[in-house]
Amino acid sequence: MTNDENSMTTPQNHAEPKGARFRHWAFIRHSTFCIRHLLPLLLFSSAAHALELPATKPSTGTIHRWVALPSTLAPWQQVTLYAKVTGYIRKITVDIGDAVKAGQVLAEIEVPELLTDRAKAKAELDLAQLEFDRATEAAKRAPDLVVKQMIDTVKGKLEIARANTERVEAMLGFAKITAPFDGLITARYVDTGALVNAGSSKVLDLVDASTIRLQIPVTELETALVQVGKPVKASIDAIGTKPIEGTISRIAYALDPRTRTMLAEVDLKNPDLKLHPGMYAMTKIAVEKHDNALLIPVTGLVMEKTSAFVFKHAGGKAVKTAITIGFNDGVNVEVLTGIDKDTIVLLPDKVTLTPDQPVTVK
Repeated sequence: MTNDENSMTTPQNHAEPKGARFRHWAFIRHSTFCIRHLLPLLLFSSAAHALELPATKPSTGTIHRWVALPSTLAPWQQVTLYAKVTGYIRKITVDIGDAVKAGQVLAEIEVPELLTDRAKAKAELDLAQLEFDRATEAAKRAPDLVVKQMIDTVKGKLEIARANTERVEAMLGFAKITAPFDGLITARYVDTGALVNAGSSKVLDLVDASTIRLQIPVTELETALVQVGKPVKASIDAIGTKPIEGTISRIAYALDPRTRTMLAEVDLKNPDLKLHPGMYAMTKIAVEKHDNALLIPVTGLVMEKTSAFVFKHAGGKAVKTAITIGFNDGVNVEVLTGIDKDTIVLLPDKVTLTPDQPVTVK
């Protein structure tokens, strides 16, 4: 082949075939179509599938640090009534659950020995009174014949006889067991005819439950922070899930050496008697307080080990932001650093979010 022939064929070897040019042109037109028409659809689809979450801005308020402690309910006052005299139960007028009034007779004890003692004492009193009357009459008629010492002697006998009579009457009064205050009978230990011994036989238990003492054993580390008037929330499973609120009414100011705890009490009114002495409660005491704190709902807090985060809403996305927190009362969380009062904080609660995930605000 000559050089002229080679030069003639070279342009044909480097020329682009028609099919290739057509495919290249078709690709360009297809790409342009996708950019113009499909890309907006993809963007719309992404926005349509963005997660919808509630959100809020931080608020300013007061938050407490709460300490949870087990506690028990105790009656306002209670007493075990014993027999003061020895005898047999002649009558018992109440049973467990009965409401009684102060001064009401609850039981009567039959004491025949005291009845005999009363008759004897009365007879001795009458005799002493007669001797005293005779002596004083004789002294009036013949003062020179009656020795003053004799008058003093019969007067002393009269006073002794009167005292013995009063003592027997007082002991007979103890044969009736009365209620020292308004309350409820919670235990009955004897029945009619039972023998009871003075000072050792239980008869009844009486409880005043119109007001309940919530008794809280405060641990030693928290005793310095527990003071009268501190807010309290008591959860009692036996009566429902809603906590009962109150304030510290009194504290013992001394620790029990056996348990290293200090007793604190809260007075709870109990007009409907739903609170029963002996019930168990889990009590929270507000031992510290921060005012003007920056607060967010606890549903907006995300914890990863010991690190705290929130997801703030910015540019249609969930932006993960590290924060430092203070008190957490179970409803709100105090935020010390990381966000300000104008930050829109997402509230994912139990929803798992990823950084920069598309979200919309409800």
